[in-house]
Amino acid sequence: MKTHQMPKWHRISTGCSAIDAITRGGIAVNRISEIVGYAGVGKTQLCLQLSLMAQLPISLGGLGKSVVYLCTEDAFPIKRLKDLAITYSLKYHDLGINFEDNIFIEHLADVEQLKKCLSNSLTKLLLVKNVGLVVIDSIAGIFRSETLDVNYKNRNQDFILIVTLLNKLAKKYGFAVVCVNQVTDNPTTNVTEPCLGLAWSNCLTYRFNINRFVNTKVREFEVVFAPDLSNQTCKFTITGEGLRPVA
Repeated sequence: MKTHQMPKWHRISTGCSAIDAITRGGIAVNRISEIVGYAGVGKTQLCLQLSLMAQLPISLGGLGKSVVYLCTEDAFPIKRLKDLAITYSLKYHDLGINFEDNIFIEHLADVEQLKKCLSNSLTKLLLVKNVGLVVIDSIAGIFRSETLDVNYKNRNQDFILIVTLLNKLAKKYGFAVVCVNQVTDNPTTNVTEPCLGLAWSNCLTYRFNINRFVNTKVREFEVVFAPDLSNQTCKFTITGEGLRPVA
Protein backbone atom coordinates (compact mmCIF):
# COMPACT_ATOMS: atom_id res chain seq x y z
CA MET A 1 0.00 0.00 0.00
CA LYS A 2 1.37 3.42 -0.97
CA THR A 3 1.79 6.07 1.72
CA HIS A 4 -0.99 8.28 0.36
CA GLN A 5 -3.39 5.33 0.54
CA MET A 6 -2.74 4.64 4.22
CA PRO A 7 -5.56 5.58 6.63
CA LYS A 8 -4.96 8.86 8.44
CA TRP A 9 -4.42 8.16 12.14
CA HIS A 10 -5.43 10.84 14.60
CA ARG A 11 -2.55 13.18 15.35
CA ILE A 12 -1.43 15.91 17.72
CA SER A 13 -0.41 19.04 15.87
CA THR A 14 3.17 20.12 16.50
CA GLY A 15 2.12 23.76 16.42
CA CYS A 16 4.45 24.31 13.44
CA SER A 17 2.66 24.31 10.10
CA ALA A 18 5.75 23.22 8.15
CA ILE A 19 6.22 20.09 10.28
CA ASP A 20 2.49 19.34 10.29
CA ALA A 21 2.49 19.54 6.49
CA ILE A 22 4.96 16.67 6.05
CA THR A 23 3.62 14.53 8.92
CA ARG A 24 -0.06 14.54 7.85
CA GLY A 25 -0.95 16.70 10.83
CA GLY A 26 1.60 15.98 13.53
CA ILE A 27 2.44 13.13 15.92
CA ALA A 28 0.30 10.00 15.61
CA VAL A 29 -1.77 8.76 18.54
CA ASN A 30 -1.45 5.10 19.64
CA ARG A 31 2.02 4.90 18.10
CA ILE A 32 5.64 5.34 19.26
CA SER A 33 7.49 8.20 17.58
CA GLU A 34 11.15 9.03 18.03
CA ILE A 35 12.76 12.46 17.67
CA VAL A 36 16.51 12.13 17.20
CA GLY A 37 19.33 14.62 16.76
CA TYR A 38 22.39 16.28 18.25
CA ALA A 39 22.17 18.17 21.54
CA GLY A 40 20.75 21.64 21.13
CA VAL A 41 18.93 21.11 17.82
CA GLY A 42 15.47 21.56 19.34
CA LYS A 43 14.23 18.08 20.28
CA THR A 44 13.11 19.09 23.77
CA GLN A 45 11.68 22.36 22.44
CA LEU A 46 9.43 20.36 20.12
CA CYS A 47 8.36 18.07 22.97
CA LEU A 48 7.48 21.03 25.20
CA GLN A 49 5.39 22.54 22.41
CA LEU A 50 3.67 19.20 21.83
CA SER A 51 2.91 19.08 25.56
CA LEU A 52 0.95 22.31 25.21
CA MET A 53 -0.66 21.45 21.88
CA ALA A 54 -1.98 18.14 23.26
CA GLN A 55 -4.11 20.08 25.76
CA LEU A 56 -5.94 22.03 23.08
CA PRO A 57 -9.28 20.74 21.79
CA ILE A 58 -9.37 18.49 18.73
CA SER A 59 -10.66 21.39 16.63
CA LEU A 60 -7.33 23.19 17.24
CA GLY A 61 -5.10 20.18 16.62
CA GLY A 62 -4.92 18.79 20.14
CA LEU A 63 -6.67 16.08 22.11
CA GLY A 64 -8.01 18.07 25.06
CA LYS A 65 -5.94 15.85 27.36
CA SER A 66 -3.13 16.00 29.91
CA VAL A 67 0.54 15.11 29.38
CA VAL A 68 3.06 12.91 31.17
CA TYR A 69 6.67 14.04 30.75
CA LEU A 70 9.29 11.50 31.86
CA CYS A 71 12.62 13.30 32.16
CA THR A 72 15.85 11.31 32.29
CA GLU A 73 18.20 14.25 31.78
CA ASP A 74 19.85 16.31 34.52
CA ALA A 75 17.15 18.95 34.83
CA PHE A 76 13.74 19.56 33.33
CA PRO A 77 13.58 22.91 31.44
CA ILE A 78 10.89 24.35 33.69
CA LYS A 79 11.62 28.00 32.83
CA ARG A 80 11.19 27.37 29.11
CA LEU A 81 7.96 25.49 29.78
CA LYS A 82 6.64 28.40 31.86
CA ASP A 83 7.48 30.88 29.10
CA LEU A 84 5.73 28.79 26.46
CA ALA A 85 2.75 28.21 28.76
CA ILE A 86 2.35 31.97 29.17
CA THR A 87 2.40 32.39 25.39
CA TYR A 88 -0.24 29.71 24.94
CA SER A 89 -2.37 31.04 27.79
CA LEU A 90 -2.46 34.45 26.13
CA LYS A 91 -3.12 33.02 22.68
CA TYR A 92 -5.89 30.69 23.85
CA HIS A 93 -7.14 32.70 26.83
CA ASP A 94 -10.77 32.04 25.92
CA LEU A 95 -10.29 28.29 26.55
CA GLY A 96 -9.41 28.75 30.22
CA ILE A 97 -6.68 26.07 30.16
CA ASN A 98 -4.06 26.10 32.91
CA PHE A 99 -1.37 24.52 30.75
CA GLU A 100 1.23 23.94 33.48
CA ASP A 101 -1.22 22.12 35.75
CA ASN A 102 -1.90 19.53 33.05
CA ILE A 103 1.70 18.36 32.63
CA PHE A 104 2.83 15.67 35.07
CA ILE A 105 6.62 15.55 35.29
CA GLU A 106 8.57 12.56 36.63
CA HIS A 107 12.36 12.31 36.88
CA LEU A 108 13.89 8.90 36.17
CA ALA A 109 17.51 7.84 36.64
CA ASP A 110 17.73 4.39 35.08
CA VAL A 111 15.97 1.59 33.23
CA GLU A 112 14.54 -0.02 36.34
CA GLN A 113 12.87 3.23 37.38
CA LEU A 114 11.36 3.61 33.91
CA LYS A 115 9.96 0.08 33.93
CA LYS A 116 8.54 0.59 37.41
CA CYS A 117 7.01 3.89 36.36
CA LEU A 118 5.32 2.43 33.28
CA SER A 119 3.98 -0.65 35.06
CA ASN A 120 2.95 1.09 38.27
CA SER A 121 2.88 4.90 38.54
CA LEU A 122 1.75 5.65 34.97
CA THR A 123 -0.83 2.88 35.03
CA LYS A 124 -2.38 4.31 38.20
CA LEU A 125 -2.32 7.87 36.85
CA LEU A 126 -4.14 6.80 33.69
CA LEU A 127 -7.04 5.60 35.81
CA VAL A 128 -7.70 9.09 37.14
CA LYS A 129 -6.29 11.42 34.46
CA ASN A 130 -7.13 11.66 30.77
CA VAL A 131 -3.66 11.56 29.19
CA GLY A 132 -3.04 12.31 25.52
CA LEU A 133 0.75 12.34 25.33
CA VAL A 134 3.63 10.57 27.06
CA VAL A 135 7.14 11.94 26.46
CA ILE A 136 10.37 10.17 27.39
CA ASP A 137 13.22 12.68 27.21
CA SER A 138 15.49 10.96 26.57
CA ILE A 139 15.31 7.23 26.01
CA ALA A 140 19.11 7.10 25.62
CA GLY A 141 19.48 8.90 28.93
CA ILE A 142 18.25 5.97 30.99
CA PHE A 143 20.92 3.72 29.50
CA ARG A 144 23.80 6.15 30.04
CA SER A 145 24.96 4.30 33.17
CA GLU A 146 25.83 1.24 31.10
CA THR A 147 29.53 0.52 30.64
CA LEU A 148 31.26 -0.48 27.44
CA ASP A 149 30.52 -4.07 28.38
CA VAL A 150 26.86 -3.85 27.46
CA ASN A 151 24.75 -6.97 27.89
CA TYR A 152 22.89 -6.63 24.63
CA LYS A 153 20.58 -9.54 25.35
CA ASN A 154 19.35 -7.95 28.57
CA ARG A 155 19.14 -4.53 26.97
CA ASN A 156 17.08 -5.85 24.07
CA GLN A 157 14.74 -7.50 26.57
CA ASP A 158 14.38 -4.13 28.29
CA PHE A 159 13.48 -2.54 24.94
CA ILE A 160 10.79 -5.14 24.33
CA LEU A 161 9.33 -4.77 27.82
CA ILE A 162 9.29 -0.96 27.65
CA VAL A 163 7.73 -0.88 24.19
CA THR A 164 5.19 -3.56 25.04
CA LEU A 165 4.04 -1.61 28.10
CA LEU A 166 3.87 1.65 26.15
CA ASN A 167 1.96 0.15 23.23
CA LYS A 168 -0.50 -1.62 25.53
CA LEU A 169 -1.26 1.53 27.52
CA ALA A 170 -1.30 3.82 24.47
CA LYS A 171 -3.86 1.71 22.65
CA LYS A 172 -6.00 1.28 25.76
CA TYR A 173 -6.06 4.95 26.77
CA GLY A 174 -5.52 6.64 23.41
CA PHE A 175 -2.31 8.64 23.79
CA ALA A 176 0.75 9.34 21.66
CA VAL A 177 4.25 8.32 22.74
CA VAL A 178 7.29 10.45 21.88
CA CYS A 179 10.81 9.28 22.71
CA VAL A 180 13.71 11.69 22.38
CA ASN A 181 16.96 10.04 21.33
CA GLN A 182 20.55 11.17 20.99
CA VAL A 183 23.06 10.43 18.25
CA THR A 184 26.50 8.85 18.31
CA ASP A 185 29.37 8.57 15.84
CA ASN A 186 29.98 5.00 14.69
CA PRO A 187 33.79 4.57 14.61
CA THR A 188 33.51 1.60 12.24
CA THR A 189 31.43 3.28 9.54
CA ASN A 190 32.20 6.94 10.33
CA VAL A 191 28.47 7.57 10.17
CA THR A 192 26.41 9.43 12.76
CA GLU A 193 23.63 7.15 14.02
CA PRO A 194 20.83 7.23 16.58
CA CYS A 195 21.81 5.72 19.92
CA LEU A 196 20.67 2.24 21.04
CA GLY A 197 21.13 0.53 17.69
CA LEU A 198 18.96 -1.56 15.42
CA ALA A 199 17.11 -3.38 18.20
CA TRP A 200 15.62 -0.12 19.43
CA SER A 201 14.95 1.15 15.90
CA ASN A 202 12.82 -1.92 15.21
CA CYS A 203 10.56 -0.98 18.14
CA LEU A 204 9.51 2.34 16.60
CA THR A 205 6.66 3.31 14.30
CA TYR A 206 8.13 6.68 13.36
CA ARG A 207 11.59 8.20 13.38
CA PHE A 208 12.06 11.94 12.87
CA ASN A 209 15.45 13.65 12.73
CA ILE A 210 16.30 17.27 13.52
CA ASN A 211 19.43 18.95 12.18
CA ARG A 212 20.71 22.47 12.64
CA PHE A 213 22.47 24.36 9.85
CA VAL A 214 25.89 25.76 10.75
CA ASN A 215 26.05 29.47 11.61
CA THR A 216 22.30 29.90 11.38
CA LYS A 217 19.22 29.49 13.54
CA VAL A 218 17.47 27.43 10.89
CA ARG A 219 16.70 23.79 11.68
CA GLU A 220 15.64 20.95 9.40
CA PHE A 221 13.00 18.39 10.36
CA GLU A 222 13.18 15.10 8.45
CA VAL A 223 10.86 12.10 8.20
CA VAL A 224 13.39 9.23 8.38
CA PHE A 225 10.93 6.34 8.34
CA ALA A 226 7.19 5.96 8.78
CA PRO A 227 4.51 3.54 7.56
CA ASP A 228 2.27 6.27 6.15
CA LEU A 229 4.65 9.14 5.35
CA SER A 230 7.14 9.72 2.57
CA ASN A 231 10.70 10.85 3.27
CA GLN A 232 10.45 14.64 3.32
CA THR A 233 12.12 17.56 5.04
CA CYS A 234 11.10 21.06 6.09
CA LYS A 235 12.80 24.02 7.72
CA PHE A 236 11.88 25.80 10.95
CA THR A 237 13.29 28.12 13.58
CA ILE A 238 12.83 28.33 17.34
CA THR A 239 11.56 31.65 18.64
CA GLY A 240 10.46 32.86 22.03
CA GLU A 241 6.96 31.74 21.09
CA GLY A 242 8.01 28.28 19.96
CA LEU A 243 8.74 26.48 16.69
CA ARG A 244 7.91 28.46 13.57
CA PRO A 245 8.19 27.56 9.86
CA VAL A 246 10.79 29.19 7.63
CA ALA A 247 9.23 30.82 4.58
